[in-house]
Amino acid sequence: MKKYRKVIIAGVCLALAFCFGAALVGCGEETTVTEDTEATEAEQAATDTAATEIDTSQFKLVKDGTLTIVSALDNMPVEYEVDGEPAGLSVDMMKEVCNRLGLECEYAPVVEFPELLDRFEAGDVADVAVSSISITDERAEKVDFTDPYVEGNVTIFVPKDSDLQSADELKGKTLGSKTGTTDEEWTKENYPDEKYIPYDSLLDGIEALGTGEIDAFVFELARPEDNFEGIYEDVRILEQPDATQDYGIAVNKDNTALTEALNTVLAEMHADGSFDELYASWSKKLSEGDYPGVGEVNSEETAIENEKAKEADEAPENSEEVTDYEDDMDK
Repeated sequence: MKKYRKVIIAGVCLALAFCFGAALVGCGEETTVTEDTEATEAEQAATDTAATEIDTSQFKLVKDGTLTIVSALDNMPVEYEVDGEPAGLSVDMMKEVCNRLGLECEYAPVVEFPELLDRFEAGDVADVAVSSISITDERAEKVDFTDPYVEGNVTIFVPKDSDLQSADELKGKTLGSKTGTTDEEWTKENYPDEKYIPYDSLLDGIEALGTGEIDAFVFELARPEDNFEGIYEDVRILEQPDATQDYGIAVNKDNTALTEALNTVLAEMHADGSFDELYASWSKKLSEGDYPGVGEVNSEETAIENEKAKEADEAPENSEEVTDYEDDMDK
């Protein structure tokens, strides 16, 4: 049986380096500043000004001095867990957002996606929710959203050895997607007559492809060029329909100052290229498979297969011993 889940055991850290120019001036000596130094000082002044313009005292925070984030952490490589710690593109993004706001970055305990916004709306779980959340009118009735930080595209996945060649061939097939998502809505709307099976997470859906429980799995990729097939073995993209959704950071409606501040920082990160650098870094690491701590976690099916193989190795070959062995296994 093939492996259908490959988990990256490493996160990518964003290192920020600032260069400061200094001029040593003696008494009565003329001060000279090069154009490069002037540019560096101007850039630093702009950074300092941007930071001081945001008054974090106006925010309503669950914990003083800390931006508390809640996420399902189930969408590798955008946000997921490594040894119980959050990792991924959006995680690195939020660390930089917090850095620019002058706040500590802290993740609340994981909440499954279908329950995420309802739990978050209560106001006592976290300050923001970041979990590849598509901005929809229905969700916007419950929470506010920041401006989009990335775009997702509905994508149909099938096993690599599938005979399917286009989405038109899905009629009469069994489809799955992640429950409580816009992917689920799209699947039911576009394939109303096909059998549909919901799954709690992306990984569950990928495993279902491997066991043959479903013929295709619908999931939204954060940018079409994501190296999804480089992460999950034996899975390929069948098609990417013309269906996109914007991802936003969810904020409680009574915390408008925080929403505005987040929009300011996100705009800065897109303008100065910081977000593109983060995305490029993740794309490069994923495509090359060259990063610290690379490892694989076998799917449940593979684990079962390994256990069966172990039992087969232990089984006696002598026919007279087989009956006794089977009796022992039944006890």
